[in-house]
Amino acid sequence: MRKKSIILVGGPDSGKTNYVGRVWLSLKERKSSLKRAGMPSDIEYIEAICAHILKGEFAGRTDRNMERKDFCVPVQFGEGDITELVVPDFTGELWLNAVVNSELPQDWLDEIEKADSALLFVRVLSPQNIQPLDWVTAREVLRLTGNNDDDHKLPTQVVLCELLRLLEDRLGSQNPEVRPRIAVLVTAWDLLDPAARAAGPMQFLRRQFPLFWGALGDLVRADVGVYGVSIVDGDPERDQAFKDKILASNLADAGSITFESTTGVEVNHDVTLPISWAIS
Repeated sequence: MRKKSIILVGGPDSGKTNYVGRVWLSLKERKSSLKRAGMPSDIEYIEAICAHILKGEFAGRTDRNMERKDFCVPVQFGEGDITELVVPDFTGELWLNAVVNSELPQDWLDEIEKADSALLFVRVLSPQNIQPLDWVTAREVLRLTGNNDDDHKLPTQVVLCELLRLLEDRLGSQNPEVRPRIAVLVTAWDLLDPAARAAGPMQFLRRQFPLFWGALGDLVRADVGVYGVSIVDGDPERDQAFKDKILASNLADAGSITFESTTGVEVNHDVTLPISWAIS
């Protein structure tokens, strides 16, 4: 059996864990183009994540003190070869520390170099997102309000650029014959207004994170795909009517992926599409 590894990259609260849980629901119900060809190596870990989603809740952030957990499951495209998909789940704090302090343990650097592809996460409207200060207008405001902790944090788009640079330098370097792929997942896509969703995820990145958008265009050693991701197409924790609706339905049918093709912006309900593209 061939073994392919996809590494999940993104800061705290970027949606990595919930996306993995939702992917497993699709694989388990065989609702996607990517089919499971066996059971996960650690079924308790992934089922614990799914238990939150099946109750109409989002799983909390990965416990920094918890032993590293990987999602490993054999998958198959159509009648093709069976491939073992390995998705290491690192905490968002680890990736943030890699950027802020330039510290990443050697064994995790090895995982990046062994990986075939990566999913890079950024979440729409996350309270963890740090916007760069507008120094033209912020100077007078800061005199009145004083400094706060966020003033000293790196803007999110700078963190994304550094993570992208790390991936371009290291991703798949142990297998130089294969060109690595990086899928950028813009999570909580359903929180955007209809006009922003209709414009597509690349337009969103261009407007909200222009520095990161430019860095994506400068990539030389990897291919890039950009996807808007909604795991259930709404927020069941804030909308009781929506929660009642999805709990009365099959959650493996909920959720959507938005992406841009040669024909325009498309929406597909197969949430495994970014993974299928990344390992194809």
